[in-house]
Amino acid sequence: MRRFIFTAMCIAAATAASAHDWYEDRIDPQTKFKCCGGTDCRAIPQSSVLSRIDGGYIYLPHNFIIPPDRVQDSPDGQFHICESTYVITNQLYLRCFFAPRVKVSLLLPH
Repeated sequence: MRRFIFTAMCIAAATAASAHDWYEDRIDPQTKFKCCGGTDCRAIPQSSVLSRIDGGYIYLPHNFIIPPDRVQDSPDGQFHICESTYVITNQLYLRCFFAPRVKVSLLLPH
């Protein structure tokens, strides 16, 4: 039984690590800073995001306004955010934002 629990824990840890790996090499297209500094990134629910008419988004819990040139394609079709805290002010700031690719139809109405 101990072997089973240990194996399950190893698989869970490996899955969590590989799921986080894709953030590590990403860079914000506007600031040119790395997205992830460890545990800065995570998936967020679609309900916490509003689309803006200019192609950007608003992240509602912190009222981050994300312009279109900071939005990156999400590799898994979910929204993701990377954020950190300023050391001196203890205020959150946006590091990177990922959104599902928008599907646009090229069909014209008849």
